[in-house]
This record gives sequence, structure tokens and C-alpha cells, in this order.
Amino acid sequence: MRLPPLNALTAAALLAAATAHAQTAVPTAALPEVKVTDAPQGEATEGSGQYIAREISVGKLVQSPRETPQSVSVITRQRLDDMNLTKLEDAVKQTTGVNVTRLDGAGNYNTIQSRGFDIGAVLLDGVPIPQGANFATAMDTAIYDRIEVLRGPSGLLQGASEPGGTINLVRKRAQSALGLNANVSAGSWNMRRADVDLTGALNAAGTLRGRVVAVKDDRESHVATLKNDKTLGYGTLELDITSATTLSIGHTRQKVRATVDQGLPAYADGRLLDVPRSTFAGIAANRQDLDSTDTFAELEHRLPNGGLVKFAARDVHRESLYRSVRANSAVAANGTYQLQSVDFQQDVQDRNYDLYIASPLSLAGRTHRVLLGVSHTTSESLDGNSAFGLSRTANIFNPQYDLPYPNITLPGFQSATRRTENALYGQAQISVAERLKVLAGGRLSWAKAETRTLSTGQTTATADPGRQFIPSVAAIYELNENLSAYTSYAETFVVQSSLDRAGQLLAPRSGSQIEAGVKGEFLNKRLQTHFALFRILDKDRAIADPDVPTASLAGGKVRAQGFETEVSGQVAPGWDVLAGYAFTATKYLQAPVSQQGQVFSPITPRHSVNLSTRYAFKGPVLQGLSVGGGMSYRSEFFAQSGTVRLTSGDYALFNAQVAYQINDKVSVSLNVDNLFDKTYYEKVSSLGRQNFYGEPRRVTVALKARY
Repeated sequence: MRLPPLNALTAAALLAAATAHAQTAVPTAALPEVKVTDAPQGEATEGSGQYIAREISVGKLVQSPRETPQSVSVITRQRLDDMNLTKLEDAVKQTTGVNVTRLDGAGNYNTIQSRGFDIGAVLLDGVPIPQGANFATAMDTAIYDRIEVLRGPSGLLQGASEPGGTINLVRKRAQSALGLNANVSAGSWNMRRADVDLTGALNAAGTLRGRVVAVKDDRESHVATLKNDKTLGYGTLELDITSATTLSIGHTRQKVRATVDQGLPAYADGRLLDVPRSTFAGIAANRQDLDSTDTFAELEHRLPNGGLVKFAARDVHRESLYRSVRANSAVAANGTYQLQSVDFQQDVQDRNYDLYIASPLSLAGRTHRVLLGVSHTTSESLDGNSAFGLSRTANIFNPQYDLPYPNITLPGFQSATRRTENALYGQAQISVAERLKVLAGGRLSWAKAETRTLSTGQTTATADPGRQFIPSVAAIYELNENLSAYTSYAETFVVQSSLDRAGQLLAPRSGSQIEAGVKGEFLNKRLQTHFALFRILDKDRAIADPDVPTASLAGGKVRAQGFETEVSGQVAPGWDVLAGYAFTATKYLQAPVSQQGQVFSPITPRHSVNLSTRYAFKGPVLQGLSVGGGMSYRSEFFAQSGTVRLTSGDYALFNAQVAYQINDKVSVSLNVDNLFDKTYYEKVSSLGRQNFYGEPRRVTVALKARY
């Protein structure tokens, strides 16, 4: 997609002006920069663990996790490789306090929650891209260097968005040294995957660099007739215009062809089915096509004082075709239930332009840091292209997967919704005393949403809340060389889609969080620890209008609170660990009588635990051998369907890994997930469908080469 030239030129002019001003007006001091090395991906830097990051960039001001006054977890490239995590959804499942709700059997439709709320946007190198449940959440993880997960509201970073948190995907950059990574893997249910990653200089001076990543991933499923085939290509070029200025451009295209599985129904009394995990409530002709492209351009200018001016433009286009015969009723005692057929298409295009300057500032004998930025975001979605076909009766105990797909004619897109947001944002990190820092900032946003009918061009609904200010304040106190205490307050707002009795969109919801915690660094900063208490309030939520059943009021209020603790890093040479625990309690504070005081997010387990560890032997006899394993635990969660409750039960899953470094370039590994073949329901939702068994034991063998 071509980026609008007027906006790009305007932003470039702003960049030049900001750069010129920064070079003349900002006192000199040191500002940490992102360290981009030519080491092979996943290789730890000297003296650090392979499961931690010394620096993170989720907040644009590059800093250590200890300097960030909110809960942050980092999934490093090494962890992604060790656990063969190729999808964002699978990766963040391993993160403290994060819950993934699967919406289809192939795992392409998902929502991600933290602290009881959705994570409404994913940042691509700091640029927010809204997410939708009926789209693949992200590209294959082969193109990312690391994944940063910040929990709690982050309106300063992403503007109008859910209060659950932010996920920042940090892409692989082009390197000057020639490097080649190639991986081949095979596993259970006919899984076959190959990916290659090539980078290097394209001229003798190394000022022009390139990188390409290609992925081919085909796999079937433990569920009968299901498949999920994926093809991805990523390419990026970096040009050093001067020693201080770098231009990066890139493009990613991903194509997914899968079978839609909308889960199992349940009995009318809420009992979950006890059938083979291969059972499919659908037919083999079901279809799921997902096409995504991501085009970007970034211009960075590094200031003499260590500051940075950066302009980024991003265009993400996602298309989805869904054709499904799916369960649509509770199951009778004899196994009969209703199958419904439905087709729909979606088309969403998101564009984001972001310009900021981050710089140190010397004042009163101390060094402070400032961030100032401006952004423009548009999102256009085409909707209403859906149709239902004939229903039929089926029997869950005698499935017939080879039935023909019903003939359904789609009417074409009926409506379009355009969301825009213009924003000014900034933050000051003030060194009040030698051990005390105060952070104050905010985002001034102008957000608007408009829905129109395509056939007539008539606007049918609008939301124009006008100027919205999102504050963010925090304080960090260094207790000693190892520990820091912090407290923070952050807000966000959400433009709602529900309509009032006049047919207009409701005013935005607003969310706020107060958090307090302690962060630590030990063993020469190889081990990081974190403990946090939090409370989130979300108000002005849509609730039913008691006088007009088809309309809504902005009168709801909910609360989520709890605590999290995490330990990650290297406890001894060669021994990497990550352990996290989260307690989350949610509640309706203002709601209709039937919900008042009840659990707000029943899909969020009150208790969750994640543990992973890996040990690489150093002695001469076992040198090159590494062993690892992990465990995840979720307490029971539930779904309410009228007066009937569907309950998952709690479960613990174990995994194991063994790897051998054949030589300095080639290694082989064996991973076993769900080691003890636990049978459990990963998701419960309704009587009619959307109840999913978790995956049985899965074995994967991988051969990896690094040159």
C-alpha cells in the first residue's frame, strides 16, 4: 500500500524542524540507546541471562525493566527458540498474568487479556495497531527479536485502547555482518516447518544492509480434518544516510489457509462433553483464509547528546474470509444438536504516522529525560458482508465430516467504519534526588468514529468525544543497589460501539490503574525480580437501557485487582529460569441487578503460574547438551449462559526439552508439550459452541543451523 505523500512529506518536515531544534537547544548528556549487535539471534550478551532483556523499548524511552514503573515481561528470542513458539498467542501464554482466549481450533482467531481486560492494540516497533478477534493477532514470531508485554493501562503509548496492557513486537533489524539462520522442524499431527533468516551488508562500507525471513509452516491437528497452513515473507533494508541518520523500510506478507473449527457444544445443564479430543463439530469443507501485509518506513536521527528523533509510518492491511458449518445449540442426551452455516468477510486497513524526540536534559546539576511526540492514526473496516445458510441436525457421537458445504451467496460489504485519532504526547523523567525519579506525562487525543452505509453513503452512527487527556504519573525510589520501589497511576479511554436510544454511539469508557511494586536486579544484573499490586477501575461501560431494550446506557463500572510476582534470568552459569505467579480478582461494581457484585471477567483464572527452566552443561563430558522443562497452572474459570454455568476445572500442564549442540553451527532439539497428556478444557464459553479441549501431548523435533 502506498502511504499518502502529503502526510509523509508533512511528517518529514516536522522531523527536520525537530532535529534542528534539538541539536541547538538540548544540553549534552548521556541517553541509553537500543543495543543492536551483530551477534546471532538468541545469543546472550556477555554476563547476561538468555531469558531476560537489559533494555526495553515499549515506552519509546529506552530503559531497563527496573526503570519502568509498571509490570513488564520480556519474551526473548532465546525463549522463543527453546520452546518452538511460532505464534504470538502461544508465546504470551507463557507470560505472567496474561490469558489467551481461543476463538477457533487452529488458533488464528484469539483475544488476549491481562488483569481481566483485553489488550486492545499490539505495538509494532512502538506503533499501535488495533486488534480484532476475527483476525490473526500478529505475524509469525520468526520476524521478531523479542516480545515485550506491559500490563495495565497504557494510554500514553496507544491512545484510545483497552486497559489490559500493551504488547510491543520488536522486529529483527538488518545487520552488517553476514548471518544465516535456518530451521527445520517436524512434529505431531504431520507438522512440517521450515524457516530461513539471512542478513548482511549490501555494500563494502556496510552502510546499506538487508535482511530477509521466509517461513513455510504446514500442520494438521489433533482435531479431525483440521489443517493450518502458513506462508510468510519479510524483507527490510537499512541505509545509513549519514553516521547519525538511518532510514529503514520493510514489508511483510503472511498468508494463512486453515479449517475453521468453532469448538464443541455442551449439554443444556452446563455439563461439558466427554468425547474424544479429535471430535469436530463441523465439516471438512470449512474454510478460513487470512491475508495480512505490513509495510513500514522509519527514519532515525541520533543526536550528539545521545538523544533520538524518529519518524515512523506503518500500513497494516488484513483480510479475512470465513466459511463455517458450526454447532449452534446444546447437545441432547442422545447426542443430537443443530449445525448452523455462515459465511462472512472482513477487511481492515490501519495506518499510523508517529514522530517523536527523546533526549536527555541537564538541569540543576542533574540529568533528566524528556519525550515529546505527535501521532496520527486511521483505521477503516468494511463490515456487513455476511450471510447464513441452511441449518441441519447432526449427532456429536456420529460425526459426518464429508458433507458438502451449503451454497451461500455473500451480499457484499454493507457498511464501513472509520476511526481516527490525532494525538500529542509527552513524558518527563525528572531526577528529583540521587535515588528518586518522578515521571509525569500524558497524551492529548482527538478521537472520532463514524459508520456509514456503503450503498447510500449515509452516516448512520458517529462518536466524537472531542479532546481527551490521558495522564500518567509515577515515582521510582532506589532502595539500594539491587532494589527499587515504585508507584504509578495511568489512564486510558475506549471509544464504544454500542448505541443509545437515539441511535448514536455511547460516550467513551474510561479506565484507570494504580500500581505499586518492587523491582530488583541481582547476580551482576543477570537475575531480575518483580512484585506488583494493582487496582483497575473501568467506568461508563455500556449496559442495557431499562426503557429501551435495544439501546444501551453508559452506566457500568467494574474493578480488577490483584498482585503479580516474577523472577527471571540466570541463577547460575548455564542455568536460565523464569517463574511467575498472578492473582486476579474482578467484580461488577455498577451493573444490572443480575450482574451486580458478580465476577466481571469469568474467563480470567484467579490463580495462574508459569515456570520454565533450561540448563546447559559446561563440563567436557556433557558439553553441548542442554535440558529444560516447564509448568503452567490455571485455576478454574467459567462462562455464564443465562442461569447455567460452564466450568473448566483447574489444570496443570508440563513440558520438557532436550537439545544438543552438534558443533558450533548445528544443533538438534526435542520438545514435548503437555508431557503427561492431560485432558482438559482450555476454553469454555456457551452451550451452543466455543468450548475447546486443550491440545494433547505434542512432540516436536527441530534441526537448527547458524552461520
